[in-house]
Amino acid sequence: MMRRKMNWKFLRCIKFLEMEKIREKLKNAKQDMTWLPEAKARQENHEWLSLSFAIGVSVLRALRERKMTQKDLAEDLKCSPQYVNKIVKGSENLTLETICKLEKALSIKLIDTPSLPQIS
Repeated sequence: MMRRKMNWKFLRCIKFLEMEKIREKLKNAKQDMTWLPEAKARQENHEWLSLSFAIGVSVLRALRERKMTQKDLAEDLKCSPQYVNKIVKGSENLTLETICKLEKALSIKLIDTPSLPQIS
């Protein structure tokens, strides 16, 4: 019986020491903050990222309807397939020129602009 109490106390002491080692490691560990700048950038650029995503979905829909691949579109736009992939993922800040090229290549309307008043 005395031996069991000793073993229990010994195991309890070892567990305590292991927990202390873990606490010390956690205390000295650097916190991973690499995600923070990317999260801030997404928050600051939310408006254009939302529009870019919507354009990407429209481009994907048009590709599917025309049975075209992203590679086919890249050839029509004279750009890399990787760039087209960024477009359809909605992670690219598109220029008006690129949007016009997409509209022409896919025969779709991506952006509506207000009518200009007639100049007399």
